[in-house]
Amino acid sequence: MKLALSLAILFSAFIFSAPASAGWLDNVTEITKKPAAEQAKTIDQSQATEQSSVLVASVMSQLGLTQPQAEGGLGSLLSLAQSNLGANDFSQLSDSIPNTDGLLAAVPALASDSGMSGLLSKTGDLGTALQGSAMVYDAFDKLGISKEYITPMVNIAKNYLQQSGGDGTVDLLIKGLGSVL
Repeated sequence: MKLALSLAILFSAFIFSAPASAGWLDNVTEITKKPAAEQAKTIDQSQATEQSSVLVASVMSQLGLTQPQAEGGLGSLLSLAQSNLGANDFSQLSDSIPNTDGLLAAVPALASDSGMSGLLSKTGDLGTALQGSAMVYDAFDKLGISKEYITPMVNIAKNYLQQSGGDGTVDLLIKGLGSVL
């Protein structure tokens, strides 16, 4: 009897001392308070993040990388493609890869006078032509990723685009990354 009473008191103390939070219900309530346009934007952003997470998760699992490494590596490849493709072509490519802006933002900051890209920036026109590739190598190095992972990462991105991208997006990716392949 004393044991049952002690357990009941302990259980009551636990229940009343625990923080009250509905968790996911709070999120639903907040979403329903927003205007319809904001609700759609929130839903679109979460879907884009989820789809981008599929690509990032594939890179992480297949190459054994951390999330920051996978995002930064993909972002550096997209940055190179952006610099090599025209605005229309890159727009078509980036429309097929959700959260492109987030991936581009994950590229580590590189000092303009260090690494391979820094050396090439001082060599004139030839250096400028190779500087994009060197930027990818430097970004991979700063992220702690071997440059041997560039081709496998590109292949994962190509597979993703073949499954969920628009027509011609794989060709645009290869065109944009030609200097590192």
